[in-house]
Amino acid sequence: MSNQTIKQLTEMINTIMGQRVLTEKQLAQIMQGAKYAKERGGMEAVLEYLLHVTQADVSKEELQQFAEVVQQNPQMGMEILKGKKNIRKRK
Repeated sequence: MSNQTIKQLTEMINTIMGQRVLTEKQLAQIMQGAKYAKERGGMEAVLEYLLHVTQADVSKEELQQFAEVVQQNPQMGMEILKGKKNIRKRK
């Protein structure tokens, strides 16, 4: 990932969160750790790593659902992050 991409992603995350919660350096370290986790244990390891690093108040299943949504429809992922859409699957 280029420095410009890291910068844009950091700005987007901070904007969505409404405050500065992440620096470019922190995001670069998280991305490097995620890459290492993927090399060692696949996507399952990446999700566990992200849950550990961010200490997010979500389950691994919710994070997996979000990852699947983003993979299929990146725009929907942005809407979920911005709170415009709910991640829970409809029956």
